Amino acid sequence: MKKIVLFLFLVNFLNASEELFELEKFSFSMENDANVDTDFGYTHGARISLLFYRGDTQESLLNIPFTSSNKTNNFISFAYANQMFTPYDLKQTQLIKDDRPYAGYSYMEIGLHQTTKEDTDSLTLQTGVVGPSSGMEDLQNYFHKHIDAHDASGWDNQLENSFILQLNYMHKWRYVLPNISNVESILIPYSGINFGNASMKASAGAQYRVGFNIPKDFGTNSMNEGSFSSLPMETKTIVDDLSKWTLCLNFATGTNLVAKDIFLDDWYEVDRNYFNLYLSVGITARYKNFSIDYQHNYYSKDYEQRGKYKDYKGYGFLILSYSFK
Repeated sequence: MKKIVLFLFLVNFLNASEELFELEKFSFSMENDANVDTDFGYTHGARISLLFYRGDTQESLLNIPFTSSNKTNNFISFAYANQMFTPYDLKQTQLIKDDRPYAGYSYMEIGLHQTTKEDTDSLTLQTGVVGPSSGMEDLQNYFHKHIDAHDASGWDNQLENSFILQLNYMHKWRYVLPNISNVESILIPYSGINFGNASMKASAGAQYRVGFNIPKDFGTNSMNEGSFSSLPMETKTIVDDLSKWTLCLNFATGTNLVAKDIFLDDWYEVDRNYFNLYLSVGITARYKNFSIDYQHNYYSKDYEQRGKYKDYKGYGFLILSYSFK
């Protein structure tokens, strides 16, 4: 897996111009349902990301013709991430047929991104594993031990090991709306497609941001949306004036048409839905190089049996970022 990621990096690096990549941003993301005092369904996700800038040029790493301007900025990202899914009853040691299965997913990701002031394209490749080799059983019980919570007892019934190869594409637009009493607002619609043996889906939606000194980026997004969160329009636009601070509210909605979901497909008595909606509300704050994003995501039923034992309340999503000068 690591050899594949390294190979892809070298190929893209050697095909680039002589300009060196410059470190742009470091991000750490955490998704968890502890904020609503639950521990089931999609219960945990974590991600460490590095974003590098290549340069503004008319030659793109992606060469996707959908952008609205010839001048593009090229970025490349690298990330490690893991995600965890569990049924409601963590004390049950026997196979649970009428709730989602235990599942862990750990992966490496490389992403190519081209941006203009109006839109962006992102293409990401994930390679990893679903199953015991993901290490999610040990991770969950390690944390449960240190917070004095009950061990999750049913991991012997988790999904079997599967090597994952996943390709995700997303296009975003950015519309600056008129200010009202010095309050800024931005609309960021998006559409995307995920293709691989973990997930096959098409998605579309939009984020609306309102506040003061809104970041010059393409908005936040969760790990499941397959793009780099807070991707800047151009290099250093987040820190071009460090005297300015940021405070804005974020509202988002979207839809997913899902043809494949390895975490739910063909699991005994679970009836997966092929279409779902989501809503999100959150806040972004930035001071100098540091920024923090928090939002709460709520998804409509991804399978019919969800909520049979306890109501679903969504999950929280936290991003901590540092932008380099």
